Amino acid sequence: MPHKSRKQKASEYESKFGNIPVDYSERLSWMYDQYHITERQAFDIMMKQSQMIGALEYYNINVVLFEIPEGSPRPRFRLVNRQNLANMAIANPAFVHVYSITGAEDNKYMRRMVDAGELQQLDHLICTPCQIDINAYMKTPTAYNRIDTILAEIGLIRPIFKPDFDNIAKKYCDMFNTNIWLDDTLVVDGSVHKYYSILPRVEIRIRYLNMLYNKQQYNAITNRVDFDQSTDLSYFR
Repeated sequence: MPHKSRKQKASEYESKFGNIPVDYSERLSWMYDQYHITERQAFDIMMKQSQMIGALEYYNINVVLFEIPEGSPRPRFRLVNRQNLANMAIANPAFVHVYSITGAEDNKYMRRMVDAGELQQLDHLICTPCQIDINAYMKTPTAYNRIDTILAEIGLIRPIFKPDFDNIAKKYCDMFNTNIWLDDTLVVDGSVHKYYSILPRVEIRIRYLNMLYNKQQYNAITNRVDFDQSTDLSYFR
């Protein structure tokens, strides 16, 4: 598929969405008119909203990794051909294989934690929407004096250097794939907070829903080849 320029994408966006109001209240009013919502349907929407708020419940998992926080390294590339990896090149005589130099090791490390029962409250992979908050505590610089070291420990001096916050998120979310949750596409909300500490570590809090939002999402999850059919999964009805 040919690459589209920013101008082309902006033109397509305008043609598809240009008539939709930007203001939130105006957009809701536009939707009511566009979808011909009746008074009865409006009442049903409000009732379902109230029922969902009452039915949806979050569970919590806390993970602490005693290690110096890292970011996900840049992916490596290698040329694959029939001589060095014939099975991968069976349909293509030469192509580029993209891989992570630490991803497999990190994933196995998290698998050992799960298998060892360190996350006892988790008896199956999470398959519902998740929120994740990562507190990454970098090692306090040895050049800091005693006052700055204390100020850093209480969070008043914070790191502004690598690893980048997005690389931190990628590294630890990738570690959880097939170990904690089915896939990190389930994450609907997340944050990364960088701090200093004399005890470097990564504190991760995961909140996950007790059910999926609707039947369409339920079907999409349960039809995945990597979904464990013995998992007790439900959706809001």
